[in-house]
Amino acid sequence: MSAFTLEVGDDGLGILTFDLPGEKVNMLSRGVFGELSDMLGRMPREPRLRGLLVRSGKPDVFVAGADLKEFTRIGSEDLRPLVERGQAIFEQIAALPWPTVAAIGGACVGGGTEFALACDFRLMSDAPKARIGLPEVRLGIYPAWGGCTRLPKLVGLQAALDLILTGKLLDARRARRIGLVDEAVPAAIFETFARKFAAGKLGGGKRRRRRPISLASLALEGNPLGRRLIFSRARQKVLEETKGHYPAPFEALSVIEEGYGKPVAAGLEAEARRLGHVFGGPVQRNLLWIFFQTEEVRKETGVAGDVRPRPVSRVGVLGAGIMGGGIGQLAADKGIPARMKDIDSKALAGGFAAAAGIWKSAMARRRMTARDLEAKMALLSGTLDFSGFAQCDVTIEAVVEKLAVKRAVLKDWEEAVPREEIFASNTSTLPIREIAAGAVAADRVAGMHFFNPVHRMPLVEVIRGERTSDETVATIFELAKRLGKTPVVVKDSPGFLVNRILAPYLSEAVRLLQEGCRIEDVDRVMTDFGMPVGPIALLDDVGLDVALKAGETLHAAFPDRMKAAGQEALVAAGRLGRKSGNGFYEYEEGKRRGPSREAYRALRAEPKDPAPVNTETIESRLVLPMINEAVFCLEEGVVASPAKLDLAMIFGTGFPAFRGGLLRHADAVGLDHVVAWLKELAEKYGTRFVPAESLRELAESNGRFYSDRPEVTF
Repeated sequence: MSAFTLEVGDDGLGILTFDLPGEKVNMLSRGVFGELSDMLGRMPREPRLRGLLVRSGKPDVFVAGADLKEFTRIGSEDLRPLVERGQAIFEQIAALPWPTVAAIGGACVGGGTEFALACDFRLMSDAPKARIGLPEVRLGIYPAWGGCTRLPKLVGLQAALDLILTGKLLDARRARRIGLVDEAVPAAIFETFARKFAAGKLGGGKRRRRRPISLASLALEGNPLGRRLIFSRARQKVLEETKGHYPAPFEALSVIEEGYGKPVAAGLEAEARRLGHVFGGPVQRNLLWIFFQTEEVRKETGVAGDVRPRPVSRVGVLGAGIMGGGIGQLAADKGIPARMKDIDSKALAGGFAAAAGIWKSAMARRRMTARDLEAKMALLSGTLDFSGFAQCDVTIEAVVEKLAVKRAVLKDWEEAVPREEIFASNTSTLPIREIAAGAVAADRVAGMHFFNPVHRMPLVEVIRGERTSDETVATIFELAKRLGKTPVVVKDSPGFLVNRILAPYLSEAVRLLQEGCRIEDVDRVMTDFGMPVGPIALLDDVGLDVALKAGETLHAAFPDRMKAAGQEALVAAGRLGRKSGNGFYEYEEGKRRGPSREAYRALRAEPKDPAPVNTETIESRLVLPMINEAVFCLEEGVVASPAKLDLAMIFGTGFPAFRGGLLRHADAVGLDHVVAWLKELAEKYGTRFVPAESLRELAESNGRFYSDRPEVTF
């Protein structure tokens, strides 16, 4: 079966439909390129053709980019020929003798966008799933089938750099605003409009439209000095955001700078030549591995066997505080009606205000309209009792982190709803088995642990209690995916997974302060390592009272390895972190200002100059305990595999993606080195560093966490 069909109407309009057989989405591969090239070669010999409309036969998708699995099977010597092959085919499209129009009715990313850029005109549907962009930098590469060359010519240098260097995707309105597409078309009339638009271009020229450019932009982009300034600023911004850990954006900058203002052929040559500088490197392999693992999650149900999740048409949320309000907002944002309950009307109003605030922020960035805001707010409702919760297929509890309160809420909920409905607790530390101990139907009780802020953090821990049914787990797992999250199923155990691994990391950071290290130095070591914030800043963000309570739970379960290191003194002094305006740092209107002398006094610590330990020691004392605790989690079956653990750490803590996750990082360091360093630290600082038995055994056998999962090879 063919991936492409061509129909030519009586008016001379050719309609080329891309519909890859046997696949849910259209992807570009060697086979697809071969077929497309053959068809493009025959088109100029078709006497009736006077114009071409390119469309997709897949719902919600135009072209989803390259077939990335094919990329894992090519050798480095095959890379440039493959890149040049794609460039040549898109050049065939650009060279067709009559107008060409791309009808983008759904997702159009990566190579799909480069396909569309080769056409003379682009139309885009305003359907919710229609997005366009060049996200290659997120996979450790850059657009090399013409994206780095054609996009700046079309939308201007600054707009192109913003898209290529960030990998962001645009909806139809924003794409039209920068000139990436010619028209943003209502989804209901998209197909009809596209045909009329293309028919209207028959017999016309191949004029390439460029958005109007401001005088300020023209002054910068129109002269060599201005362009050098643009590139210099862009490099500085990338360096600030990536700390130099991700090479692809820098290579993209070099490619664009080399080809900008020159003929297309020069730009394409630079794209093909420089791609080998990043393709196949450790960062690119890790980012691609994360992509594949994330795609696998989309296919999973969270349980073994053929278990279907129950449909969820409405969600209930108990508690309208920071977490509850965030969960309600997220559900409504994804089109799921959400009903929030609280015992206090002011708290309920606060939940609505918090949700509106998130959407208003999106409006300020022109990512929503006032009509969108109104429609989403209409999906939120509130109550001070359980009215309406009988119609909620899943209720998510997000009340205060106290066992007695959660049990009481569960009891009241069970009395108010039908027996088949599901109860999910957003607890961060309390065991599900204890919350569900007195439940009438413990099989429908599970944990659904979101991370704060809910609308930004991509992980959800799905916690399976002792009596939680497969159907309940599968339903919560599927709901998390619908909410745009990456779910990981974890065992019901103290701290679950992410918080348990973080606990020794955070405690050790405080110990370093007690020994004389500076707050800012400890944090800087870990941000240089690649973490989004340092451990001390993270404690302030979480809340020192919250972290202390979680630490007490973990210390009771693991007394040899988990012990609060002194943050209780700050809590006693009322220094709770960002939310109280002071913690380890001082805050002004929610913004971090600088380390606090009062924090040192509360800890009875004094910064020493020079520091008592060097950067390497700080890093090893913070990272190695996380690796060790991760191994204990694997030993106890808290999580199914190293891959799931690494996904949880990346999406739940911001562990640097370029390192591939905590255990892939351990493999890269070498398990023999990890064990040797842990033993050395244990001798110097205590038993909390003693390596796990299975970690020692794996190191002694020259094993790897991913030894049974071959690394991506190129």
